[in-house]
Amino acid sequence: MEVLYIQLIKIDHENNRVTTEPIDEQGNIKQYVMDMLITISENIGEREFTFKNGEETMKTYLNRFIQEDNKNAIVNNIANRLLIKEQEAQTKYVHITQIQKGIMLFAFCKMTDRDYKIVISKADYSEFLEETSGERKNGLPIKKKIFKSFIANVTIVGKRHNISKMVTFDVNSSQAKYWYNDFLDLEAKLNDEANTKNAFDQINARILTPIKKTSKDDYWCLYNSTLRYMRSEGEFDIDYYANEILGGYQPLNTRIKTKELCEKALKLPETSNFDRKFTKAPKAIRKRIKTVISLTEDISLSIANNGNPSLKNIIKPKEDDEGNKYIMVKSEEGYSYAKGLL
Repeated sequence: MEVLYIQLIKIDHENNRVTTEPIDEQGNIKQYVMDMLITISENIGEREFTFKNGEETMKTYLNRFIQEDNKNAIVNNIANRLLIKEQEAQTKYVHITQIQKGIMLFAFCKMTDRDYKIVISKADYSEFLEETSGERKNGLPIKKKIFKSFIANVTIVGKRHNISKMVTFDVNSSQAKYWYNDFLDLEAKLNDEANTKNAFDQINARILTPIKKTSKDDYWCLYNSTLRYMRSEGEFDIDYYANEILGGYQPLNTRIKTKELCEKALKLPETSNFDRKFTKAPKAIRKRIKTVISLTEDISLSIANNGNPSLKNIIKPKEDDEGNKYIMVKSEEGYSYAKGLL
């Protein structure tokens, strides 16, 4: 990676202005900025976005930055836009949250002869001051000091360019709407319903179903815990799902390796068309929690847990005079199948 352009700008809410900060070639600050840039540029992002139809401000700024020479002025306009949008968000959500004080990093990086990245990030300004003064303290890892970031892939061939994949990262559990919607003029490429359905279907098909060959009991335990997670309200986070639900599971069959399941799950969003983080839409999933009872080595009874109070009238126990135990299931289709076995 070659950094072709980099600018640090303080977002000063107290004085209602933006201020360009020098990047000292010596001391801690240069290394701090480079560490931050590497962390952001290598980030695969949490959610992919596209520019909103009819909103041209940020799209125009980025196109002009790539095409024109007055890059400092364009980046300064972008920083002023961030200041305004943060002030508007703080006024709107004053009782809910406090916008973090920070510094905006803007960078343009060359990855290959034709592939580039635009990086816009907001990071911890107090950490920046410590680095500038040389009073480096042991604190959070560099990723935790980055509040929000935006990465856009750019392809340049001759005088033509194309801005393609755009992703964001937010250190908060849910992405701040003012950042991607108001400041960057973005909308999610996949809506929450599509994300929820795709995530569950792909996890079930590629992670869970293969477990059936080794252990049906483990499959149904993980299937039900996955379904509970996907049908609950809140944020879907592939890191949480992989590390807590899969990684925290204690298999009944020792041949099931949860570490391998976790690693496969973490890679899934990149190949299976769903975002790493999104707001779940429980109604998009129509599957039901199931109780699976092993009757014999080859036969299992699967019961959808939909709170049906009439199950006791459908399934009944039976014991013959010799002490053999059976179950009776009221079912015309099942009866026809069993009769056909005679």
